[in-house]
Amino acid sequence: MRESTSLLIVDDDARFSETLALEFQERGWRVDCVTDLDALRALPPFAHRYAVVDLRLRHQNGLDALPLILERSPRARIVVLTGYGSIATAVQAVKQGAFNYLTKPVHVDDLLQVFRGEPLRSAAASAGQTLARREREYIEWVLAQCDGNISRAARQLGLHRQSLQRKLRKFTPRV
Repeated sequence: MRESTSLLIVDDDARFSETLALEFQERGWRVDCVTDLDALRALPPFAHRYAVVDLRLRHQNGLDALPLILERSPRARIVVLTGYGSIATAVQAVKQGAFNYLTKPVHVDDLLQVFRGEPLRSAAASAGQTLARREREYIEWVLAQCDGNISRAARQLGLHRQSLQRKLRKFTPRV
């Protein structure tokens, strides 16, 4: 298969990686997935033209994957994905060699546009999420990671338990 249709996914969320890999494979791409930096280092020699890297890999920083990828594939177009983006991490990602930086959730068509160097056509994909929606999605993600344990999620978020409960009530539509 040609180098131009090879994708490396570095993400510790197995469901997300599998779904993304299937989407690209259905379009004829060759896809390799790894969950952390050790697995990335253990890959046999590769020459991926494209890579998608999650900013947070459990207890590792996804940005540390960028030099490892660029060492093996200097022309790789790397897109860093995150569920909780900031300008500081976006700048850091680009300085370390990322081609672009997008927030999750992201659609495969948006990734393809970015890989081709095209601006995103859908405003919703790049800037349409409100801060409140991003906050809600992040809180829901943390809560899921804590198996629904409000106290543990509040500690992880740096909030009081009552503050987290108020935020969750605010997200729940009133009937």
